[in-house]
Amino acid sequence: MTKVLVVNNYPTEGRAGALEKCFETNGATVTTVDWHESSAAKFDSFDGVVLSGSPEMMTDTRTRAQFKVEAQAILESRTPILGICFGHQLMAHAYGAEVVRDKKHVLEMVNTTVLRDDPLFGGLSRSLKLFESRYEVVRKVPEGFVLLARSDTSNVAAMKHRARTLYGVQFHPERFTPANPDGDKVVANFIGLLK
Repeated sequence: MTKVLVVNNYPTEGRAGALEKCFETNGATVTTVDWHESSAAKFDSFDGVVLSGSPEMMTDTRTRAQFKVEAQAILESRTPILGICFGHQLMAHAYGAEVVRDKKHVLEMVNTTVLRDDPLFGGLSRSLKLFESRYEVVRKVPEGFVLLARSDTSNVAAMKHRARTLYGVQFHPERFTPANPDGDKVVANFIGLLK
């Protein structure tokens, strides 16, 4: 079984439950730790790492200081990592990109356009419906990354490191529905990259 570490960036336990269930349903064995337990050594003891969302704001100096250990683990680990929403923003910040407050709060399924072929979106069309729940966005991809997708509400809906298996997605793939199942396939594809 593929061993996946879920890093819970929420302030309370249990908020990452949908994320854990989605990875388990797609065949992974999941272990969850809170953000302050992050380290490159811990990350590297798993086949892959998933960084959860969070209500915290990356534009807040206190938040950047609070998650500094996790940001460092992202930089130092050699394990494939998928950053989701806040996890995506934290990854971008760790690599020097700016996260900015958006004009509006997005909480909906949004149209997302895949811009280039990539295994993360394998078997999916170029036009997807994925769930975003956020106040902030990555302004532009950090150096060393490529832009994989844009949405109607996010210029950087998905990104990938050029040399490492590091992905950031602004959407929540675990929050898919029977009518809009694209997120579930994204999770399955990420797990496929770990085998």
